[in-house]
Amino acid sequence: MPETRALRTDYPTVRLEGKGAVTRLNTIAIAHPGSELDLGSRAVFNAPGTRAELISRTITIGGRLVARGEMIGNAKGAKGHLECKGLVLTDKGSQLAIPILEANVDDIELTHEAAVGKIAKDQVEYLMARGLTEEEAVGMIIRGFLDVGIRGIPEELKEEIENTITQTAFGT
Repeated sequence: MPETRALRTDYPTVRLEGKGAVTRLNTIAIAHPGSELDLGSRAVFNAPGTRAELISRTITIGGRLVARGEMIGNAKGAKGHLECKGLVLTDKGSQLAIPILEANVDDIELTHEAAVGKIAKDQVEYLMARGLTEEEAVGMIIRGFLDVGIRGIPEELKEEIENTITQTAFGT
């Protein structure tokens, strides 16, 4: 029987039109086996002195994940930062990070950080040397990775994050 794959695509765009307008967009995603997620966010700076922060935290436990972030600077004095970080927790999953910064004026500051990879073995060993089990250490690292300071995060998402941490830490 052919494999069934679920594809999910989300890419909200915020257009900063008023002088001094500010936005912060957060993406947290977990790609389960058999899923394909293409996610991200975009900020378009159309007014002077605007600000944006795009933060993405993604984990794959077997699915394919594309994390996009885009900033388009059309106004002087605008500042934006894009942070895209992903964890690959199994050889059956994959991650692709695509940060895009476009400056169309001379007085603009757009920055990005992008990283994908696995949990560093030395981090787990460090925590284990302080009395944690391997499962507890992995869980603590994942909790810290996913903590992006989102106020008012829905209870359903909190539960999904905790379930993924538990599954990952115990190898289920």
